[in-house]
Amino acid sequence: MADFASSSATLAEVCEATGLSYRDMAYATYDAFIAEYYRDGEFTNADFWDNAEIFETVVDAFERTGDEKFLAHIREISAATIKKNGNNWAHNIYNDDIMWLVIAYTRAYMLTGIGEFLDYAKENFHVAWERSYDDALGGGLWWRTDRQCKNACICGPGSIAACLLGKVTGDERYFEGAASVMDWVFKTLFEPDTGRVYDCINIDGSINRWASTYNQGTFIGACTLLWEHTGDEKYLNYAKKAADFALNEMYAGGVMNNETAGGDLIGFKGILTRWLRKFALKTDSHEYIDWLRRPTVTSISTGCGSTRRRPGRTATKTVLYGRHGATRRATIFLSMTCSA
Repeated sequence: MADFASSSATLAEVCEATGLSYRDMAYATYDAFIAEYYRDGEFTNADFWDNAEIFETVVDAFERTGDEKFLAHIREISAATIKKNGNNWAHNIYNDDIMWLVIAYTRAYMLTGIGEFLDYAKENFHVAWERSYDDALGGGLWWRTDRQCKNACICGPGSIAACLLGKVTGDERYFEGAASVMDWVFKTLFEPDTGRVYDCINIDGSINRWASTYNQGTFIGACTLLWEHTGDEKYLNYAKKAADFALNEMYAGGVMNNETAGGDLIGFKGILTRWLRKFALKTDSHEYIDWLRRPTVTSISTGCGSTRRRPGRTATKTVLYGRHGATRRATIFLSMTCSA
């Protein structure tokens, strides 16, 4: 694959040269990842958020393929997750971490109908929502239990989780909560002229304007779900603005070639890919799919070591999955979701 490390190679060109289909590449990468880093429902050195993100990647795979082997892994991961963390995750001070696992469980319920998945999602959504939502700083959600900042990294996932639970329960209050949070994000952490999503507003009112694939992605996702539910064009327009900012301003139509060292950055691009793909398919905007297929080739072909630390956290540790582990995780997801 080294010959395809150039950003000029498309997935179609790799498939033609290797004789592999998109599905072949996705399965081969998934199987290699599982063989190396998975044992009895657990992933090597995965913390709470890592586990939630990988769990959702397996849910992505099951959604895309319907293959029972992914369902078996979903069941195993769930059993290990509950054994480790219990039914109630209030011990985790990070509200975004909890919302990510809520999303994974809600989506797993939507695909499987397994009632306990919905039970875990509902209970812990309310754990995180009730301790993070208030009117301080005008609204929005606190990132952590210490209430020092309100961040896009919780508002986007929290709104997505609310919309998904609204879908499966029929309870309109979930959608109302999501709309309230996103309306605050539009006013506080978003540039409507450019599509940039800011990182956070601190308790003193100062704003961090850093943009990431994570925050662009969850913003797009929340807006897409609210647009689907309400039909309000503002959500569609804002989602497109955020998508165009990622495509044109962050990467100029090229490879997503940053967020490779430090924090949880190495896991961010799959988040943008998931929700940008959904938006693109819902709006028949295939230019985004074409763009996403380009980074897939680079992630298949390259990899490097790094350290991990989420912005705002102080601890560092070696990269979660070894020298090529982060690339493998991204590739699994990108290959699964970008295939047409």
